Amino acid sequence: MTLKQITSTLISLLIARAVIAQKADSAVTINSSTDNYQFVYNGPAGAVQVKQKLITSYLANVFQATVPVAQMYNNQVSIAGVECKVDGRSVKDFKPVYTYYGSDDIFFSDEHVCYFPLTIPKKSTAGVVTFDELISDPRYFTTIDFSEPYAITHKEVSIKVPRWMKVELKEYNFDGFNIKKNTQYLSGEDADLITYTIDNLPPTVRETHSPGPTYVYPHLLVMCKSASTGGKQFTYFNTLDDQYAWYHDLVKNMANNQDAVAAKAKELTAGLTTDIAKIKAIFYYVQDNIRYIAFEDGMAGFKPANAEDVLTKKYGDCKGMANLTKSLLTSLGYDAKLCWLGTNHIAYDYQTPSLAVDNHMICGLNFQGKTYFLDATESYLGFNEYAERIQGRQVLMDNGDKYTLARVPMAAPDQNAHTEKAKLTINGDSFTGSVNHVWKGEDKEDVLTGINSVKKEKTETSMIRFLSSDDPGYVITSMALSGTDPDKDMSAGYQVSYKEGLSSFGKAYYIDLDTKKEMRDAAIKTDERRNDYWFAHKMNLTVENELTVPAGYKTTALPAALNIVNPDYEFHIEYVDAGGKITYKKNIKIKNTHLTKANFAQWNNDIEQLGKAYNETVTLKPVS
Repeated sequence: MTLKQITSTLISLLIARAVIAQKADSAVTINSSTDNYQFVYNGPAGAVQVKQKLITSYLANVFQATVPVAQMYNNQVSIAGVECKVDGRSVKDFKPVYTYYGSDDIFFSDEHVCYFPLTIPKKSTAGVVTFDELISDPRYFTTIDFSEPYAITHKEVSIKVPRWMKVELKEYNFDGFNIKKNTQYLSGEDADLITYTIDNLPPTVRETHSPGPTYVYPHLLVMCKSASTGGKQFTYFNTLDDQYAWYHDLVKNMANNQDAVAAKAKELTAGLTTDIAKIKAIFYYVQDNIRYIAFEDGMAGFKPANAEDVLTKKYGDCKGMANLTKSLLTSLGYDAKLCWLGTNHIAYDYQTPSLAVDNHMICGLNFQGKTYFLDATESYLGFNEYAERIQGRQVLMDNGDKYTLARVPMAAPDQNAHTEKAKLTINGDSFTGSVNHVWKGEDKEDVLTGINSVKKEKTETSMIRFLSSDDPGYVITSMALSGTDPDKDMSAGYQVSYKEGLSSFGKAYYIDLDTKKEMRDAAIKTDERRNDYWFAHKMNLTVENELTVPAGYKTTALPAALNIVNPDYEFHIEYVDAGGKITYKKNIKIKNTHLTKANFAQWNNDIEQLGKAYNETVTLKPVS
């Protein structure tokens, strides 16, 4: 993740935590915001830098409105000054706090935060906050965000670009917003002044299963290409070749201790006779034995840790884990490479050279004419299985002095198959029988993540709660689990007894053979949701529940089948009556994880039909 992306993300999280009890735009409105950016040449430092001045005026909508103000900085971004005024007067005893930013998701970071509460006592008065900042390297000046967690009445963003500086501003998500652009040449400074004005900008919102902010909110991608000033030539990311050269320079001379790595690789593959077995042994070792942590510290935010250090310490970030995987494989003679990529959280790819393009690193393996991508941060996915977040994403693969561009394969829903089969009988007023589950891919990963998040002695209790949907009436006994390693499907088998779904009136039985009813409540509240809906991953759920018809009974009513086939998803329900047994068959398939707002109405209609099918019951009556 780039430093600019970390900054934007952490600011949003910090603000969100402080205002979670109330809507962000209820207490204050940003009545005016002015963000000024200017490229300058620092002669003593011999470097091009970016000065930025951010002025925000918060208008109180209530009495005693409090705004949690937070601004991130790091090794590349410094805060030269901060000023705070309320109702035109400087705040008495104003003392912003400067400290390291801490997060459960990041083990160590060079990120710092300057924060303070801004209290505006009177309604309809303003508090104005000004930050003066300096970006020491234009490579780290990647994005300009327009939106805030608060509604903005008027905003102005200006970028002053001297003619000696080559930079491209790429506009994203401007449609539907009142944004105007003006470009003015300043002859006295031989510079272009690009100004964007924005009126009535709505606040950002936090919605589950949403696309990343770069898909949704208006912003500029800043691509700093080159500069010619102070008698010097500076090349930043004029092309992808330049970006790759910068990346490659960070990794080409890494002091990996190949003797230690090679010894470990031989140990891990001792006795294995096939290449695939050896490759899997290496991959699964890194998955199972190296703890993933996020580590962002200046250049170390882009440069992997040495393979021997990760091997010794037993922890690393995505870059360290990728480098260890690559080093173990290359020590055995395999053609393994480091790969940079951006997950699907990011809207860009390598057509736009910028540090904002990627936030992840994995290992690529060229083997028998095919490229396999090994992401050891996915602890429970098997070899040649790919998480939704990297499927289809463009990959920048290290290849000496010249990179290779590739794409991670797209996986079909079958990769994440979940199959449930039950054989049931009616005993008095209950169903009894056996149930077996098999999970694959990311469905398996979800289950294993849950299992490994609790103490080992609580595994069975946790699984029972999960499989029963925490219903005490769904009684599970004799449970057996298997396949808890990445190279095998995971399965669970158990005996069950439950009453829900079985009703009797007189001598007739009315039977509901589905206790789970997945997606029954999946309708989207279109009057509340602002963004598209993104499912966590593709899905292929198959259920087959077989019921033995009690002796002396016959089926007198069987629900109709349901078959909904959409390019993005499918819902199927079928009842089969044969030879004294009734089999309930269900298949729910999510083929495209991106459900657009344009398809919400159709989705809701189909969910309604699924709900109606769930409400149908089988009727059994005595033969005579």
